[in-house]
Amino acid sequence: MPRIKTFWKLLICANMFLCPAAAQRTPFHPADIALWRTVDEVRIAPNGKTTVYVESGRAQPNGAVESHLWEVSTDGRTRRPLTEGAWRDWSPRWATEAPEGDERLAYISDRAGKAQIRIRRMSNNQDLPTADLPAAPVAIAISPAGDSVAFTARVAAQESVAWAPPKILEFLRPASRGRLQLFVVPASGGAARRLTPGDLDWRGEPAWMPDGRSILCEAAAEIDPAHPMQGGAVFSVRLADGAMRQLTQSEGSDSQPTPSPDGSRIAWLSSAGRTQSYNVRHLFVMNPDGSRVKQLTGSFDRDISRPQWSSDSRTVYFVAEDAGAAHVYAGRSDGTIRPVTRAKERLRDFSLADNGRAAAIRSSATEAGDLVTFTADLPGGVTTLYAPNAELLANRNLGEVEEIHFDSAGHSVQAWLVKPPGLVASKKYPLIVDLNEIAHAMYGYEFQLRAQIFASAGFVTLLVNPRGTPGYGEQFGSILATRNPGDDSDDILHGVDAAAAKPFVDGKRVMVAGGLLAAWLLSHSDRFSSAVLRHPVADRAAEMALAPEGLRRAAAQMGALPWDDPAQYWQHSPIYFAGAFKTPTLIVAAPGDTQAHELYFALQAKKVESALVEVPAAKLSEDLALETEIAWFMR
Repeated sequence: MPRIKTFWKLLICANMFLCPAAAQRTPFHPADIALWRTVDEVRIAPNGKTTVYVESGRAQPNGAVESHLWEVSTDGRTRRPLTEGAWRDWSPRWATEAPEGDERLAYISDRAGKAQIRIRRMSNNQDLPTADLPAAPVAIAISPAGDSVAFTARVAAQESVAWAPPKILEFLRPASRGRLQLFVVPASGGAARRLTPGDLDWRGEPAWMPDGRSILCEAAAEIDPAHPMQGGAVFSVRLADGAMRQLTQSEGSDSQPTPSPDGSRIAWLSSAGRTQSYNVRHLFVMNPDGSRVKQLTGSFDRDISRPQWSSDSRTVYFVAEDAGAAHVYAGRSDGTIRPVTRAKERLRDFSLADNGRAAAIRSSATEAGDLVTFTADLPGGVTTLYAPNAELLANRNLGEVEEIHFDSAGHSVQAWLVKPPGLVASKKYPLIVDLNEIAHAMYGYEFQLRAQIFASAGFVTLLVNPRGTPGYGEQFGSILATRNPGDDSDDILHGVDAAAAKPFVDGKRVMVAGGLLAAWLLSHSDRFSSAVLRHPVADRAAEMALAPEGLRRAAAQMGALPWDDPAQYWQHSPIYFAGAFKTPTLIVAAPGDTQAHELYFALQAKKVESALVEVPAAKLSEDLALETEIAWFMR
């Protein structure tokens, strides 16, 4: 790609010549993705004095991703690595009642070539002996005293088919991957003990009751094609003998059980079992035996996550997304909800200590996933403990971010425009519509690295939250009842109109990048001058066409895809899309993607300018993929 590389060199030189005051700053480049560091899985210590987190990034020069545990004091004065090496460490979990001076931290590491549970004595920074596990741990929870670890691991299916040779079973479709089961292992090493018999699939993260005698976890039966919306329930499993008790009885899905510090109540999340594309998760509390169920967020029409109790067992704190932001809220037994944070930001991985000190990851238009701390119970400021990308941002020119709102079919839709750095008001810039193809994901106030890289290349980037996006209530999130894709694409096109009305946007040079929704737009609109279709165009179509009848009917009822009738499948295939395509299109797909090939050859037959890039997933890094997209748009 000599042309694109020459462009970046010229852009950097022009930036230094035209902006002497910012001569040390350079534009963002796709290669910056390789320099990006992420902070995840924040866990503040029970005493609130220190916070442990996972930091991930590419290891130089081989490009492999490594992740390690770090510890930072709450005052931000000291920060040190707890683990380091050519491997990955994750899932740090504190023992909440370990004696002072013998604080313990459980985590997962693949340093031995496979995932293992390790226990760190924080007093001497040494690990206890590693237990021999029956399978790779998926989710872990260390007991309050720090003497045992509960974990889930997948147990291979022991199914047989009478007619099939045993050696062919793993290739038979549909294949069963087995079920997740619940285990417990001593912290000092030894054999793991299986607690659950195998007829349920144990999902989510286990949670110990404060007395250490039982474990809470979400479990569900395998999906029945006749009842595809069947969700999970919260169970209690007694440690002594594995006796199980189902605590929740809702028709929807129950998850994230969280016992209060005094053991008198259990908080959990529950979503209704309605056959629609999106159901809000509400916060409930109950007694340890499942009685006295009470909903704490009845009129709070937002998704709840990360419930955590105050040390006095009176308040449940949680995170909820709201109109591009993600805030911490506090809920009390009388049903009142109050916001703890209010800024234009997104918080995640919220963690609460016994003294009310909290830690979380904050992202905003200018902050890229910073580790912060604040007090949940008293008003006060937020202190940044660590900014993993501060040095990189200090050396890059940031494009201004503008929030916009526009009307579509009677609904107010929120979106953001990320502008080129040093935007000249009298100049018109091409527009890229970058579509979020992740189901039930919301664009927001967080730092948008991908959009900033597009902006540095001279594009205005439009990020839209169309109907079907969470963060705006259940009605908005489940409104795609008849046309999906369709209703959401109408919102995207109205967003293009709103962006094109800006004096700095060239409405004749509008590009789109995405997957199925982008393909739908190209086959129903001539607004776009260029397009990139990432990955298989109609994967969801293929899945629905081959799915059991019950699952396809439920999907149709939810508005997920209107393909209950197999005869309609051809209308959503790449060939159907290609029939209306006029836009020059780059298709990025994995080798062997037959649908991508069908689309490409159809476009070639129609003499539509097109190209197909086939790269194995292991070799198509995010920075190379983005550089390829920009090269196509700039050709």
